Amino acid sequence: MTDKPLVIALCPDLMMRSRIESGLDIAGYRLRVVGGPVRLAEALADETPTCLFIDLEAGDDAIALIVRLCTDDATGNIPLAAFAGHTREDLINAAREAGANPVVARGQAAMGPGKVVTNAIAARTQ
Repeated sequence: MTDKPLVIALCPDLMMRSRIESGLDIAGYRLRVVGGPVRLAEALADETPTCLFIDLEAGDDAIALIVRLCTDDATGNIPLAAFAGHTREDLINAAREAGANPVVARGQAAMGPGKVVTNAIAARTQ
């Protein structure tokens, strides 16, 4: 068992998973990646993460999922960051309105996932 803080990411994209995992490992986090909402619920039943990291393009219901996560008693206090392609301003804005903070472009999430997660944690504790 490791004492690194856990991040659970919903991200079905294999290349993005690899980039996030590498960046979070360097930043001192461990990562558990799930491919969909059902697996996310199972992961949350197993462990309480330090942060959630959601790919907004992982499915049609990403915004509804964020609303549920941010308003649920069990998960509402867990920092939640999200990302989408830079052209998906609709998703980015909707995720912010739903409670994700920060919401960043996919490239930013890939290049600096540790910073994104750290910012999410800081935003939740303010």
